[in-house]
Amino acid sequence: MQTDSVVLDYRNRSTHHNGGEWEPMRYAVLLDRTPCGFGGARVWWRCPAVGCGRRVAVLHGGRVIACRRCNHLAYASQREADDDRATRRADKLRKRLGWEPGILHGNGGKPKGMHWRTYWRLYGQHNVHVNAALAGMSVKLGLMRERLGKIDFPH
Repeated sequence: MQTDSVVLDYRNRSTHHNGGEWEPMRYAVLLDRTPCGFGGARVWWRCPAVGCGRRVAVLHGGRVIACRRCNHLAYASQREADDDRATRRADKLRKRLGWEPGILHGNGGKPKGMHWRTYWRLYGQHNVHVNAALAGMSVKLGLMRERLGKIDFPH
């Protein structure tokens, strides 16, 4: 038996008022299905927020349980500063190269079995990200200043 919706039944307390009254919430969330390659179907939620109806894999809590766009949620990487993103990317390359995590640790050697061409490509990408991360950290610490997207040493 396949159902076309799920009924959500819960209570919500307003966060605007310090310990406000509980409000009963009850509404249906539509389901959607897409066929899978080897048979069966993948079930998706349809966002129940007014005017949305997006097909999503995950609904997030709030006053109304809805998709991440309707709840104004962002991925962690969308809130990352450029230097933090560069640090994360450099660490990802360090892991692939089998090096100790942390951009301030020294570089290791070429992993056994890796082609030299691949090693030098990853090594170069790593260094670009490390330089961007260190420049951003220097700006944050006041060691350098940023001007029109370029980083200058203070006079």
